[in-house]
Amino acid sequence: MNEATRARMSTDERREQLLSSGVELLARRAHGEVSIEEIAEAAGVSKGLLYHYFPTKKDFILAALARGEAQLAERLRPDPELSPEAQLDASLDAFLDDVEEHASAYASIFRRDGGGDPEIAAALDSARLVRMETLLEALEGWEGAPVSTERSAALETAVQGWVFFVEGAVLRWLEQGGLERPQLRAMLRSALGGSLWAAEVAGKSSSDHAEGPRP
Repeated sequence: MNEATRARMSTDERREQLLSSGVELLARRAHGEVSIEEIAEAAGVSKGLLYHYFPTKKDFILAALARGEAQLAERLRPDPELSPEAQLDASLDAFLDDVEEHASAYASIFRRDGGGDPEIAAALDSARLVRMETLLEALEGWEGAPVSTERSAALETAVQGWVFFVEGAVLRWLEQGGLERPQLRAMLRSALGGSLWAAEVAGKSSSDHAEGPRP
């Protein structure tokens, strides 16, 4: 096989190579501080070739976000052999591993919910929805849960609130410190438990209200 053949990549392979190189750069620096020229240099290609695959820097950022979310989803995939509690711990550890590996990018993206860009904000909302659905599905299969995990408006609201809590707590941890990682994980775990109890209380309050006043 000659050099030209070895260097030739399919469109998907080249795109992945560019994203992989660029994401490594973005993991160390905020996306607003990185130029398209630096991304091309990190990937070892010309700026023109990078523009061929990603017409704008935002296109690259959106593709990098989608790639990151897909990889994170794979890391968070629950092990059916584990108990629900162990699955949660494993998922939290995998999530915090990912955050620490991409600390600068995480802080940059979530500090202002995408920096005010509507397309990036929409991508973040879509990723949140996927994580919410994954968690809600896992909760539905939790046999022997201390509270009801049947899907309801109250449970969906509680889970969405927890997702935002996680983002905020992790962002402060990255920027301000003050907690060891095991402490942070324990806080996130307890906060989910509190959210589930809150959903249970809200559900019972709704039932009591529906019954009306008692004689």
